[in-house]
Order: sequence, then structure tokens, then C-alpha cells
Amino acid sequence: MADVTQSASLASIAAYLKLTHGCNEEQALIEAQEVMQNLVAMRQKGFITGWYFDAHGHLELLPSEAILKRIDPLK
Repeated sequence: MADVTQSASLASIAAYLKLTHGCNEEQALIEAQEVMQNLVAMRQKGFITGWYFDAHGHLELLPSEAILKRIDPLK
């Protein structure tokens, strides 16, 4: 899964927010756009390489190698 750059789309994030937080369609889309902007910013800064929904429906982030080395420098 290390080569994932984005597999959770704006629509899927909006659907997730609608389901889990009871948002209406408009609010879910607004919130999803903010989430997506933050994910893209994190990728541009080199913190993550991508994101996806796991088998349990949780939005997961893929940390970059540089961040992994800072978290656990012995690896």
C-alpha cells in the first residue's frame, strides 16, 4: 500500500462524514473539502505520501519515509 497517493476521494470522505457524523449533504461536502485540503497540504509538506480508507472504514494516512525516520530514528 506504500504507493497509494490518494484512494479516498472527496465524495467518499463526504459520504463517511455524512454517515458517521449525521451531516446533511451540503455540510458533509464542505467538511470533506476542508479535510481534503488538509490532506493535500500534509502531502505537499512531506508529512504523508497518501491516504485511504482501511478495511474498517477508517481514514488512514501513509506517513512519508522522512517522518517515519523522525518518529523512530533507529529504523
